[in-house]
Amino acid sequence: MNLLIGAVKPHHTHYYLLKSSDAKGHYHVVKGIVRVINGNRLDRHIHMFRGITTLDNRHYHRFYGKTGPAIPLEGGGHYHLIDERTFYNYDEPLEAQFGGVIYGEHDRPKHEHRFSGKTIDIIGYDPFFKSFL
Repeated sequence: MNLLIGAVKPHHTHYYLLKSSDAKGHYHVVKGIVRVINGNRLDRHIHMFRGITTLDNRHYHRFYGKTGPAIPLEGGGHYHLIDERTFYNYDEPLEAQFGGVIYGEHDRPKHEHRFSGKTIDIIGYDPFFKSFL
């Protein structure tokens, strides 16, 4: 079978595990799996991601974003850079009788965290494409 170099674009995903910046005396762990997309090490594809941080200092942050383009690794494979920020959250957690999120107290001090790093392992290659990669 003749294939053009870079023509095979298998669906796959990546894992990420990052530590956020310190803010207000604490940090959060940001981890997850980027959304599945078809791509290879040469086509500069990106992935979308979203999630929530670990619970630290009695709160968590939501986050979402997109990776940078695929960066080829020597010997095959690729990774992506991530450089994003969390949504704001209040410096002091609100006491809510029934849980959930309370909005509307806009004058309360809030903070965010930055996080950056790179994706780790490629997960979920289609077995058919494994021989081409």
